[in-house]
Amino acid sequence: MSQLVTKCQVCKSLVDEEDLFCPGCGCEIPPHHATTDTERSMRDQGTIVARHHFECTGCGASMSYDPSAQTLRCPFCGNEKLDRGKDQRVLKPSGVIAFTITKDQALAQLSVFFKRGFWRPDDLAQQAKITQLTAVYVPYWTFSARTYTNWTADSSATPSHARGNWLPMSGEHRGSYRGILVGASGVLTPAETAAICPYDLSKLVDESAVDLENAVYEPFQVQRKYARPLAQQAIDNLEAQACRAYVPGECRNMKVNVRLEGLAGEPILLPVWIMAYRYGDEVHRFLVNGQSGRCTGTVPTSKTKVAVAFGIALLVVLAIVVILFFLSRM
Repeated sequence: MSQLVTKCQVCKSLVDEEDLFCPGCGCEIPPHHATTDTERSMRDQGTIVARHHFECTGCGASMSYDPSAQTLRCPFCGNEKLDRGKDQRVLKPSGVIAFTITKDQALAQLSVFFKRGFWRPDDLAQQAKITQLTAVYVPYWTFSARTYTNWTADSSATPSHARGNWLPMSGEHRGSYRGILVGASGVLTPAETAAICPYDLSKLVDESAVDLENAVYEPFQVQRKYARPLAQQAIDNLEAQACRAYVPGECRNMKVNVRLEGLAGEPILLPVWIMAYRYGDEVHRFLVNGQSGRCTGTVPTSKTKVAVAFGIALLVVLAIVVILFFLSRM
């Protein structure tokens, strides 16, 4: 994933070499061919060598594994069949956040998680086949940008003499955003990587301060150009929220036209406790933010409880039908 990065001459947003148009202002980018030794050296400076590289034959996860582990097991799906790969150059993170949540604290979160929710099987904690809780550094992109927004909306605060119920309004807003996180994992879904956020990015340290050689981390699987649309959508949503503050009363039909300047995305590694567990034939995943303890995961649904609820609802409907039938005959 090493790539040469430049800046747009118009809005100063970061531009990857494959981009035909600037992601910030839409300006056309002249074609660029990196062929010189200097440009190749710039690429190599933005990479690190991933050693002890493995790929899971079950879920396809690619990761650099802790060589001291006795039994290698995929933290994403629990599979023990991992294929050893050659050392390879991967994108170098610009920063890493170290773990502050301990394994015992993460297990305590798991115990609470298993007991939460009515539709979960009553024997989930006893019957779930739990694999080892693994500390994994998960890749993210962190985006920043300045915004120039034109907005329109309808307000319920109409003048006393107005005939309509809504007053059209418009305006401008300028903003600045940092720390917009977009997951770059090839296995975890965008919903999973978003659910364990936020992180305190002021705690980022250089990757050399963390012993990645003896840790489990996933290389970047989502390129910046594919993460940018998600970051732009998040910024659009934040701008819409900011612009609503200018609308008195109730607001409807909020529309924002956001222009970005200085859009930049940096690769970082964030700490996540990951555990795969099996209940029956289903495989589920549990995640804990390694900095704050925020957790998320998927759980099975009790078929017995669903069947009972469906039966009760059916009986209630039949009872209502019978009552209405007799009332109609009177």
